[in-house]
Amino acid sequence: MFFLNLSFGEFAALLAGLSGIITALYLLDRTKRKRIVSTLRFWVDASRVHEQRRRKRVRDPWSLALQLLSLLLLLLAIGQLQWGSREQAGIDHILLLDTSSWMAQRNGSSDLLDEAKQKARAYVASLPPRDRVMVMRADGLTTPVTSFTDNRKQSFQAIAASQPSFTALNLRQALESATRALHWSASGRGEIVYIGASRIANSDDAPAATPGLRVLTVDASGENAGIRHIGVRRSEAAANLWEASVILRNYGTQARTVVLHVRFAASEFAPRRISLEPSENISAEYRFTTSAAGTLAARITPEDSLPSDDHVEVELPSTGLLQVAVFSARPDTWRPLLDSNPRLHVVYNRPDQYTPHPNADVLLLDGMAPQAAPQLPSLWIMPPAKGSPVPVLSTQTNATLNRWYTDTPLGAGLHSKELRLPTAEIFESAPGGIPVASTDRGLVVMAQPGNADRARSAVIGFDPMNGPLRFEVSTPLLFANLLRWLEPESFRAFQLTAGAVGLTSVPLDANESEQKLKIVDDRGFAVPFTVRSGILQLYTTRPSVVRILSNDRERVLSLTLPGMAELSWQSPPATPRELARTYWFGPSAVDLWKWLAALGALGLLIEWLFFGQQRPLRRWRRAERSESRSSSKEALIGR
Repeated sequence: MFFLNLSFGEFAALLAGLSGIITALYLLDRTKRKRIVSTLRFWVDASRVHEQRRRKRVRDPWSLALQLLSLLLLLLAIGQLQWGSREQAGIDHILLLDTSSWMAQRNGSSDLLDEAKQKARAYVASLPPRDRVMVMRADGLTTPVTSFTDNRKQSFQAIAASQPSFTALNLRQALESATRALHWSASGRGEIVYIGASRIANSDDAPAATPGLRVLTVDASGENAGIRHIGVRRSEAAANLWEASVILRNYGTQARTVVLHVRFAASEFAPRRISLEPSENISAEYRFTTSAAGTLAARITPEDSLPSDDHVEVELPSTGLLQVAVFSARPDTWRPLLDSNPRLHVVYNRPDQYTPHPNADVLLLDGMAPQAAPQLPSLWIMPPAKGSPVPVLSTQTNATLNRWYTDTPLGAGLHSKELRLPTAEIFESAPGGIPVASTDRGLVVMAQPGNADRARSAVIGFDPMNGPLRFEVSTPLLFANLLRWLEPESFRAFQLTAGAVGLTSVPLDANESEQKLKIVDDRGFAVPFTVRSGILQLYTTRPSVVRILSNDRERVLSLTLPGMAELSWQSPPATPRELARTYWFGPSAVDLWKWLAALGALGLLIEWLFFGQQRPLRRWRRAERSESRSSSKEALIGR
């Protein structure tokens, strides 16, 4: 006989402590009696004699015996007393079922996971009835599906419901999780059984030696070629030009020749025939022009036994051009500056054609101050003092621009020597305003964020197209910064990547701050991430589209490809690789806790029926006798 939950020392300590408390309660006289005595001296002596006499015996010894016996039975049930030896008790096992993306590989009319399920059911069925098994699914993450249970139906249902995932197998993490779970199990012993293709993503996922490991492999072919990555970005040379690259990989040990088919919307590029050596990556580059949104799709033929990485699609947005409405009496002066930017679509208007809400994204007001305030983001060039959106303090002639506020995005990259300004308006520093440039007398370029009453605006207090200023390098950079700040979405650099589900690393630029990163998935939920040494890392478990927003850049990660295993793991030579022979009819330990718990509850019920109901009556009778004796004493004293 042995305890499954408690040690003998723990059982003895609990039994002694609880038994002592119950016995002390039986020795304690808790009744209160009213006594009338002639003097205080007689009262003290009588009480002491009475208390000592009462504590020398137990009134209900059979009640105490029943409670102690019931307590003993309940503690034995809590400790799970087993009849037999520990070697005859059931032990715990962990079944690691490989559900990684590689298990979707076809093997005839079924896939590898179907074969793994058959071996898993055979292993569970071979266990003795008292042995318990926990089913875990192993892919990029290890997920327990059941607890340690001897219910074979529950284990079979968990095995049957398993499906291939989109992540590669991390076997090291799976075996570490299984080892910890087995250590904290009831028996603390048993074996860990891995059933799968033994394909891991890289050498870092290879596990160390694991005691008690059994490996049941399925017949997996390592020959596979697929699409590993697609990268698409908007070209800086032209607004409608896109550049795409498709990376193919041969995961097998033999050379392969595949045909790559790429199309955008209804237009298909010429197929390319590509030869891949074992473990080789080859990139195919494409350039195309479009202003409309559409689907860029790539596929390879012929399909192999793992078709999940032979086809991928990404959605491209429409080309974003910034619509600028210019209200100026000198449109020819602005054309060389504005028309040279392929990201701008500029419409020139006379000042008398002004409207507060034209069909545009940004307004440029040259030397004018309309009575109706613009309802769109606006850029003002030397506005009249009376109608300026920012109060004008004074006008300075022969001014010198000697400071750029480069610590803000509006002044980023602006480094120049002192610029001579024939005439400059000096603006008042308004609350919430963003300074951009100044002379020795005050601000000459500043911006104001928008609110519920007005749209955001930027004001330049000098004419940048007058004289030598139009040839300064800082002039187009200043306009680019101001327009980007007024309408950031149109200037956001767009980059789209189609990659694999699982761990994703994205290098960040030096000027990108972790605090300004915003990462959401296709459902609008925030995605957890970390940044280490300028590398952003995030992890996904399902196909999804992740948007990374940072400053003036937008990255879209279409994580729809399966995470592929590149290496084949070989277990140590001494590792068992077959089902173990089990003996079902050997001796086994008998669990007694249910019977012990029932007997303990029955003992408490009997004690209450025979003694518990009589305690109030006995207290009443003792109090009545005590009161009668007190009355007799009073009568004697009176005489």
